Amino acid sequence: MAFKTGVVSCAVVLALGCIGCDEASIEDEAVGFGEGVVSARDTVWNDFRINDFRINDFRINGFRLESAKLYSTDSSEWIEFYDFYTDDGDYVYDGQVVNSELKIDGNWLTGTGVVYSTFDFKVKQDGVTSWRYVWIKDADKVAGTDVWEYDLDLQIGAGPWQPLCVDPLGNPTRAILLNDVWDPVTGAKISPRPNKALTFACKSAALAKCVDFGYRPWASKNGVSLADYHQACTRMVRADYCGNGTPHTVSGTPIHVLDQLGIQTAAVNTSYVVEAEWGPNGAVCLNTSNTRLANQTIGCNIPACGAPFASGGLIQSGKIVP
Repeated sequence: MAFKTGVVSCAVVLALGCIGCDEASIEDEAVGFGEGVVSARDTVWNDFRINDFRINDFRINGFRLESAKLYSTDSSEWIEFYDFYTDDGDYVYDGQVVNSELKIDGNWLTGTGVVYSTFDFKVKQDGVTSWRYVWIKDADKVAGTDVWEYDLDLQIGAGPWQPLCVDPLGNPTRAILLNDVWDPVTGAKISPRPNKALTFACKSAALAKCVDFGYRPWASKNGVSLADYHQACTRMVRADYCGNGTPHTVSGTPIHVLDQLGIQTAAVNTSYVVEAEWGPNGAVCLNTSNTRLANQTIGCNIPACGAPFASGGLIQSGKIVP
């Protein structure tokens, strides 16, 4: 592959942005993949980050594969996706994500065929405009699933290549490509257009972690779309009780996770008390004495939880009792 060393010359414009990833991985048996039946498992881990990757504190989340800039919340920062630079030296101006699989120029490059291509971006942040390139080093389909994972490196201008996704310890992590955009401040989904939105969801943070939990936003179970379950999960993982983007947890805190679809089932040999039940906009009920961190200040009024799932929530979280 010919690595980028400066500005590329292109006339056709697409658009991009980004958000953060989380850290600790879930226990092996907590993944909601396979035949739709999750075996007994231990607890899963939460995180306060919605997404996490090394792009010099780049604050726009996701990008649009269309001719428009994607602006940050204050409109002073933006990102434009210009093109894909393929391994054979071609510039390609069209792509989309189907489920979590990247397809470049229709089905011309797809699956492992996208390896060694780059995303080319122009970014304005903190008053400085620069070129950034994301190189696809590897692509693999998770066995028994429809989930694709990618190894991605980032280059800023003519600088060195470095992993795009890193965990809190600085270790490289993989990414899942999600066909939506999230506001990095509020955590709300702000997808601009079907099949033309894309977020690099790092495996160490909430967006990808909820896919690993089995809540694949493009999928359904028993005829029920999992899109709202995925969004509810991102609120749950971050303990975003009020649904405004404010987390009330720290990375690596264990929690019990349960839903009525059977994607996450009750753990055995684990004691817990119900913390909250969750919808796409935050907690729909909350037991304030059971928050995963003690002495939390909650900036909104949320009713206490009663019978399981009587609140209308999609996912239930529990605080582990030692």
